[in-house]
Amino acid sequence: MTLRRYPYIIHAVVVLAMVLIAGAGLAASGGSETIYIVRKNDTLTRIAATYGLSVAELARHNRISRSAVIHVGQKLRIPSKTKPSSSVLSSAVRDAIASAKVRKGRWRHIVIHHSGTENGNIKGMDEYHRTRRHMENGLAYHFVIGNGKGMEDGGVGVGARWTKQLNGGHLASESLNEIAIGICLVGNFDTKGPTKKQLASLDALLRALRERCDLPANAVKTHQQINPVYTRCPGRHFPAGTFSSGSAKRK
Repeated sequence: MTLRRYPYIIHAVVVLAMVLIAGAGLAASGGSETIYIVRKNDTLTRIAATYGLSVAELARHNRISRSAVIHVGQKLRIPSKTKPSSSVLSSAVRDAIASAKVRKGRWRHIVIHHSGTENGNIKGMDEYHRTRRHMENGLAYHFVIGNGKGMEDGGVGVGARWTKQLNGGHLASESLNEIAIGICLVGNFDTKGPTKKQLASLDALLRALRERCDLPANAVKTHQQINPVYTRCPGRHFPAGTFSSGSAKRK
């Protein structure tokens, strides 16, 4: 039996392959590039950040406008020598996320901050929060993402508040700190935006934490959106619409 005599078999195989590709979101194509299948809530900015690209690079590679509206099921070509967010997080970070004893319903929000400083690292922030802000548990955040000035660009530091599943200290509300995971990106985003590697790491970290804590997309907020007291954090150059969705209910 040859497949040429049974074209319906070939058609069925092709359809099945397309279904599997759509479900996974990604498919290799000829080894020179990757084909990404657009999923619900995807944006060009989010997809570009996932692969460490700029929106301009992604749009140019697909011959579309940077402001183009994409739709579910649309195929986008990803240039070669890029990698998805699943491989952005180190094995140590992935292990820390997986091994933490997260109680069901423990977390309801994930909050994004910037440090407001040009450089910084997790050790320095921990010391500052202990000595200057008199925080018994040190670092106010659960995770810190570096910008290459004090920490590796895109490097993710895991704080004790995550490993020990402690309340955060990053919001002006104790009740919110009890249920909100804090992520701080090093940098002053009132001056300039985060690096491409920071955005890729943030996207990967948010996906991993949402999966680990069983949280919906709208659980992600910026400091400005959720804090009871007004703040500009994480700055005017942070692409808030890409990673968060609206204001959280105040508690």
